[in-house]
Amino acid sequence: WVSNHGGRQLDSGPSSFDMLPAIAKVVNKRVPVIFDSGVRRGSHIFKALASGADIVAVGRPVLYGLNLGGAQGVASVIEQLNKELTINMMLGGARNIEQVKTTRLLTEKDLPQ
Repeated sequence: WVSNHGGRQLDSGPSSFDMLPAIAKVVNKRVPVIFDSGVRRGSHIFKALASGADIVAVGRPVLYGLNLGGAQGVASVIEQLNKELTINMMLGGARNIEQVKTTRLLTEKDLPQ
């Protein structure tokens, strides 16, 4: 499970997202990689899946939806996340989640100096 558990403990450590590709590489499919740090948008889900996560957990947005609208609020949040993920998949040329998982994300290291 790749998580910063709120990110309150070590503010100068590497982010969970930055560590995700290396963790996924070391684990090498022996166990599912679950990621849950700071996921707020469909683009975050896309990037986590493309960086090695098998499962992306969403916490705060779902709780916000529950607080504001009960079960319908949760459904609305999930629907919005799905819409955003679908848009990112279309923009990234991925037809399904398995194709998202094989997407290579560009980083600053890939940019010309």
